[in-house]
Amino acid sequence: MEIRMHRRFISTIAMMMVMTLTLTGCTSEASNVGVAKDKQQAVDTGFTVATAGSYDSADTAVVISRDQENSAVVFMNMETGKQYTLYYDGTTYVKDKHDGPMTISQVEPGDVVDVTFLKGKKRLASIKQSPQAWVYDEIENYDFGGPNKTASIGSTTYSLPDDVVVLSEGRRSEVMDVVAQDVVSVSGIDHKIYSISVERGHGYLRLKNDQALIGGWIEVGNSVIREITEDMLLVVPEGSYQVLLSHNGVSATKDVIIERNKEVVLDVSDLEIPESRTGRILFSVTPDTAKVSIDGKVVDISKAVELPYGIHQIHLEAKGYDSLTRYIQVGSEYATISFEMEEEREEERRTVSNNTIDDYQPAEPVQKEDTLSSLSQNALSAKGGDRVYIDSPKNVEVYLDGNYIGISPVSFGKTVGSHTITLRKSGYKTRSYTIYLYNDGKDTTYSFSELEQETVSGNSTNGSLSENSLIKVNVETQEDVDIYLGGEHVGTAHATFERKPGSYLITLKREGYKSVSYKLELEISKPSVIYRLEPLWEKLEEDDCDHDYKEEITTEPTCTQDGEKTLTCTKCEKVKKEPIPAKGHHYGDDGICKDCGAEKEEPEQPEHKHSYTDTVTKKPTCTEKGEKTFTCECGYSYTEPISATGHNYVDGKCTYCGAEETKPDPDPGEGGDEDGKQDPDNPGEGSGDGGDGEKNPDNTEEGSGNGGNSGTSEGSTNPQEPETPNTSQDSTTTKPSEGVTSTTSQRIELNSASRPRRRR
Repeated sequence: MEIRMHRRFISTIAMMMVMTLTLTGCTSEASNVGVAKDKQQAVDTGFTVATAGSYDSADTAVVISRDQENSAVVFMNMETGKQYTLYYDGTTYVKDKHDGPMTISQVEPGDVVDVTFLKGKKRLASIKQSPQAWVYDEIENYDFGGPNKTASIGSTTYSLPDDVVVLSEGRRSEVMDVVAQDVVSVSGIDHKIYSISVERGHGYLRLKNDQALIGGWIEVGNSVIREITEDMLLVVPEGSYQVLLSHNGVSATKDVIIERNKEVVLDVSDLEIPESRTGRILFSVTPDTAKVSIDGKVVDISKAVELPYGIHQIHLEAKGYDSLTRYIQVGSEYATISFEMEEEREEERRTVSNNTIDDYQPAEPVQKEDTLSSLSQNALSAKGGDRVYIDSPKNVEVYLDGNYIGISPVSFGKTVGSHTITLRKSGYKTRSYTIYLYNDGKDTTYSFSELEQETVSGNSTNGSLSENSLIKVNVETQEDVDIYLGGEHVGTAHATFERKPGSYLITLKREGYKSVSYKLELEISKPSVIYRLEPLWEKLEEDDCDHDYKEEITTEPTCTQDGEKTLTCTKCEKVKKEPIPAKGHHYGDDGICKDCGAEKEEPEQPEHKHSYTDTVTKKPTCTEKGEKTFTCECGYSYTEPISATGHNYVDGKCTYCGAEETKPDPDPGEGGDEDGKQDPDNPGEGSGDGGDGEKNPDNTEEGSGNGGNSGTSEGSTNPQEPETPNTSQDSTTTKPSEGVTSTTSQRIELNSASRPRRRR
């Protein structure tokens, strides 16, 4: 018994040893799969064991986005430009560039990273901030518009590839979407930019009721300083600011908060601006050959220059010297101001208006908008005739460096340098782009993407703007004045219409008077507004104007009503109106008008009394009826039958149709014999044909053949003697329609029974 148990124990031990050797062999083979620290030892076994750090691919890429809910990260390879997604879990290694531990939530879009992963499973093995990458955080001194696809940061130039990753508010964007006021972070490797992330974007500031301030100056913190122009729209970095407004020696401050991609309307109607005051400024400039410009206009500084109170831009240029731009504030009647220009130095960079720009910029230096006065005069003056065309989107307001240009499509003169184009339309999100214009002697055309419709709060200072909100507008002015809103005719004074919140151009027109235009601002806070506009008083002079009229249909004609068109002379603005005849109905085969859908109406027939002409359309015969047709001149007709004529026998033969007369056999039971004599046995009646039975002296009654009805006397009627017709009403006459006088036909029977009998 003990020996048997001993054998079983030995067998069990042997089996366990075999299993141990087998498992040891598998573990040894699996240990050859690559790990993050020893990639060169990876061996393809035909399957992958998901151990921590396992990978079969590696890459240096830019983080596009991170999805924590699905544990996914989207990357972009800068060499191929392709995007791909990898998934992470608790076994994924996350490290900074110094191999320090990080969490996946600390990896930001725009970071340049080194990654390892299992390609087939799309499993992220490790992610590390690339030690080769450099990062500039929250910079403002940059320029992404260098020649040959270059950009500058500070004094260093970098290459800017077409597929550079630009991120704003978590979404991919384009380089031209970054404007000069944005604060950005830039990453790259060596001298190549990989990503641009907008840390702080921009919003928009518009002045309201600013007519008294036009020509004055506005300062928004340290970000914007410029002259106030009509209808301007300023691009301002997002944040809180104090706005300084000044004109004619008077200044005031207001607080604003600028949000990204939102518009703030600042009402300045409460500012009281006195009459313009001026000061006389005597300039001392070294060298004395310098050309001095004030607010964009060249001035003679050999004598005192008279300037209105307020801020002015001074620009100095001289050969062999660095150009110089400064701002001065005139607030006294007399002042002396001195400037000394620095000689030009051969350096990589030079100073212009306290801002540095690159030497590679063509023709003229690029100046930041925050140090420029109004660019409207400079930007709108074409150089060499070259122009810039904005083709799309259509029907949007276009601003160049904050100055209103017009409604697209629009063009303006080409000025070399960096400029900001802003597109605005009521009910849509305002967009700005940075464009770089070069001295290439060519026109330049831009087509931008369509504006995105506003779906949440709109460009309003109060409340939320619903895209379906309508404001009731009443315009009151003199009678007979046509009112146009954005070129659309909305009525004749007084007019009432509805529009969404926003800015509109309203124009008053009247024949013989000069047109006048106003700008309306409709705000969501005012559901109903009334505008009382001054009447048109300046008459047009006819002179010798050879009118060139532009036609505009103000009222479309309909099928039944006349329309109206307005003709406006493009030279003297004379207006005249002309009617447009009604189009009339265009009926289809179904009797429905193709234009208005009206049914065709049959014309009403006037009351009519018929006047008939009768015609025998079928002659009657001895045995068959005929037919007579009565016809009115209006076309109406009806028929009546004509009675059959009956036979007219003479000597046993019908004179009409030639038929032989058939005589009935005499009845022997009758009182008369064949000759019509009285039967002695029956003295009451004569017999025979009874046609001309003689009167019996003994019987006062007249004898007749066949009871006096069908008998024929021996003495026939002479055909030459007149016949007495026997007429009877025909019961088969066709009744005419209502309102028609019927005629009763009569039948004339000419038979032997109707002829008078003669005495013998």
